[in-house]
Amino acid sequence: MKTKIINYNHLKEEELNDHIIRLKAIMVNSKKEVLLAEAYSTIQFPGGHLESDETFNDALKREILEETGIVLKGEYEPFFALKYFLKDYPVKGNNRSIEIYYFYIFTDEAYNLDNINLDDQEKNGNFTLTYIPLKNIKKYLLTHPGDLQINKLVTREMLLVLKELKKVM
Repeated sequence: MKTKIINYNHLKEEELNDHIIRLKAIMVNSKKEVLLAEAYSTIQFPGGHLESDETFNDALKREILEETGIVLKGEYEPFFALKYFLKDYPVKGNNRSIEIYYFYIFTDEAYNLDNINLDDQEKNGNFTLTYIPLKNIKKYLLTHPGDLQINKLVTREMLLVLKELKKVM
């Protein structure tokens, strides 16, 4: 698995006092469409946070079920990871690492809005799901940037992940 580290402040591991792990799924069907989630006008791959008592596979299956209603079977391995080392984030004195692990999942099971379990933040953000043809996804992401500054970063990440996915497919 390839890992890219982003560490603009040259933090060392021992300087980190906060650690978050996230898992994201690039879900592709036989029509070569990618499932995307959107909340608060930010487009992302489905996924979420690893809880303290979970394995990667348990968290991935829980998050995908919560956000898409799709029940994943089997075991999955990440194909790519991004690791951010952030100084004074989100407040001064807090040096956070954020690790995001990306999984490729092929499934023709359609998302099921009757089987999702969104948290309050997702509900309040008008959470939606949509399929976008893989061949159009770059254009789609670049032409739907949303209003928030974070969207530029998320779009850049997603394009990097898709580039890495093409290498392993």
